[in-house]
Amino acid sequence: MRPSLFLACIAIMFASCRSYQINTVSSAGMRKNNSTGVFTVENDSLSIRYSFAGNNSPVNVEVYNKLNEPMVINWERSALVVKDKAYSYVDDNLKITGETSGSSVNFYGNRNGWSDVRYNSGTLDANVKLSKNESFLPPHSMMGRSIFVLGQIPINNIDKSAFTKTAFTDNDGITQIYSKTANFSIENSPLKFKSYLTLYTLKDNQPRPFYNEQEFFISNITKLNLNPRNVPQFSNNPGDIIMNSKKTGFAKTMTTVGIISAVAGVTAADAAVNKQKP
Repeated sequence: MRPSLFLACIAIMFASCRSYQINTVSSAGMRKNNSTGVFTVENDSLSIRYSFAGNNSPVNVEVYNKLNEPMVINWERSALVVKDKAYSYVDDNLKITGETSGSSVNFYGNRNGWSDVRYNSGTLDANVKLSKNESFLPPHSMMGRSIFVLGQIPINNIDKSAFTKTAFTDNDGITQIYSKTANFSIENSPLKFKSYLTLYTLKDNQPRPFYNEQEFFISNITKLNLNPRNVPQFSNNPGDIIMNSKKTGFAKTMTTVGIISAVAGVTAADAAVNKQKP
């Protein structure tokens, strides 16, 4: 491998280092499917399902109408309640934030043999506009909605002594992956939240409202320095997992150092190669 290409690969490798926090959600009153991680509660009238799988820490809710008559979900009067603050399911501005990064290596075919290594990063900042305040559910039909606010809510500080070392087995069934894990009950959970839904049926053209409230809490936090997709327990994106990641301080530092070193190495190595040419 050419020295310039080798050093460029090192710079890109440093730029990709991330740490992951895997938050397991539990419910005080809903049944969880152990295979999918999806929470369900139902009665003779409806079935409600919750999932937290996906990007930007969503709360995904689906309502199935079991009745032989229509049902309406009033999203405007439904909300996610976190730390005593209500976030409407039709909030006009549901903020999404995130990170973007990338690397590129360009080789120029001139006689000096110069190459160029570039790294770029940025932030994602967007607003999602939701317009419909109500959803009409015909008999035996389903309707869903997602709200993206949990990613903006800081989890309470957790004492380091709460974490213990844990080993997972890699997807290859052999390699051990070490992590730090902490378990919580509903009483000492670092984050609790509720989902409150307002629904109604029509009787003689008059709404007959009813309500459903479900409570959730973080019951486990696992910290990994390896992508969770390499761990069988998390690779299928289960519905009871809220996954966060961030670039490590080491990666941020080494990205800059690596790129500077790579560019310097490219110059020195290519110059040495050129000197050896007849």
